[in-house]
Amino acid sequence: MPRTRAGSGAEPTGASSAQQQYRTLREEILAGRLVPGTVLLETAVSARLGAGRAPVREAILRLEAEGLLSRGPQGVQVRVRSTDEIFDIYQARIALEAEAAATAARRASELDLTRLRHVQQQSRDAADPAQARALHARWHSVLAAASHNATVTELLERLAFQLAPYETGSLADPGNLTTSHDEHDQLIEAIAAGDHQIARELIATHLRRTRDVRVAALVSAETI
Repeated sequence: MPRTRAGSGAEPTGASSAQQQYRTLREEILAGRLVPGTVLLETAVSARLGAGRAPVREAILRLEAEGLLSRGPQGVQVRVRSTDEIFDIYQARIALEAEAAATAARRASELDLTRLRHVQQQSRDAADPAQARALHARWHSVLAAASHNATVTELLERLAFQLAPYETGSLADPGNLTTSHDEHDQLIEAIAAGDHQIARELIATHLRRTRDVRVAALVSAETI
């Protein structure tokens, strides 16, 4: 166990501490509590989280590597992405998730299908649109896992993280949620039937539609 000398001012540098600070900061970014452009001063973050500077520094470096933070004139900040960048991230996500859906149609187990149906029903039953959206995102994670391709799953998770700070209210609109639920149901049926081509086409259509909803809202915000 790492030791520090009393009164030396040494800071905790254990991997568990760095992992904890990483998870905390990542959750704050993904939940929108740290919005794009927010400057993160190492000393201020350490004081706020009650952590040493070394694990906070390590957490910040890891979040930079994942594309959630960047360095600008004022220092480290929550990365600001243009609408064009958001569109490009979606393009990469569509290609990868189409492959994941097609592979899931070939490899998904009964347990995978049960998970997909369970999260789908939870999302439909959610009274709070924000909760429904969170479950919607969870459903996509379960879909990726059903492909049983660890590389694709990891890459999709990273792309989802990069998109999360740019969640728009339009995605939680009841009309959009209803359409998304219906599209998810069709995907589950295609995967259960083992129809990899239909599954590929359905997820691509679904993601292009939600991409357009999100990008339209971001463009509208730019012009205000």
